[in-house]
Amino acid sequence: MLRLVLTRLAYAVLVMIGVTFVVASLIKLIPGDPVDIMAAGNPGMTVEDMDKLRHELGLTRPILEQFFIYAKNAVLGDLGISIRQRVPAAGLIWERLPATAELAFWAILIALAVAIPIGIVTALKRDTAIDYAGTVVAVLGVSVPGFLLGILLILVFSVNLRWLPASGFRGSALASIPSAIASGDPSIFWNAFRYFILPSISLAFVLVAINARLVRSSMIEVLQQDYITFARAKGLPIRIIYLRHALRNALLPVLTVVGLQLGSLLSGTIVIETVFAWPGIGRLAVQAVHWRDYPLIQAVVLISALLFVFLNLVVDLLYRWIDPRAHHG
Repeated sequence: MLRLVLTRLAYAVLVMIGVTFVVASLIKLIPGDPVDIMAAGNPGMTVEDMDKLRHELGLTRPILEQFFIYAKNAVLGDLGISIRQRVPAAGLIWERLPATAELAFWAILIALAVAIPIGIVTALKRDTAIDYAGTVVAVLGVSVPGFLLGILLILVFSVNLRWLPASGFRGSALASIPSAIASGDPSIFWNAFRYFILPSISLAFVLVAINARLVRSSMIEVLQQDYITFARAKGLPIRIIYLRHALRNALLPVLTVVGLQLGSLLSGTIVIETVFAWPGIGRLAVQAVHWRDYPLIQAVVLISALLFVFLNLVVDLLYRWIDPRAHHG
């Protein structure tokens, strides 16, 4: 186990170095620079002021020198200062990350709670009307864009029915659970959770379609294995065969996909956060690109890559816990 962790960490260091270099290089290829943007909003800035500011920001240094300085500071936890807001870029991201992380949590939870039962049922009812209905749901899920579904949900549940808020964020729903339990007032949790419902469903819809079909195909493959036939011959209850023996092995490929999906959600659900005015890192990334805030863009990409690498490591460790055969690989 220790060897696996150390190997993955070594790969992670190489990946982060590569990501940092590529992002730093691509940003330099963008026409113009932050000083041009700042000068456009400040007509009194002279050419000498612009050159002085470029020198202070380090924009006049060679690309490789800028990269090594940025990499050294990043190792120490300094991801630069936001040019637009003049505060540490890392601080801006850590302020927004909890909102994105909890939104991703509820989206994954909803997706798995719906996709796993659908995948199991459609696998057991293969080539029946239930299976065909599951196929229709999968096609709709991958065909309907998330932003379109979000707008439709807003029109129905916020504008017409007025059941749920159309946008905004009123704090963590998870953090409100202890207070709701202690006070015996479930409205404390509901007042925060109601803002998560529409954006979570918008994100979860496509995940339900993908994961349900993946669970179905994995279950069909596992149910054809010899050990399942042997378990049936022994007379084990059907529930034990399906849930303990078949589903556990069928979830292995699903685990990999869910890890990647969660990494994608944590790195910023740009469109959904924009539709629902969600204060997450996806919306922050859009603002950073609009402002040409190079340090903030680099910080968002770097932390997103770090989250992907970390989640891949977690998936590898979960593989060993779910499937003992992985210990011998």
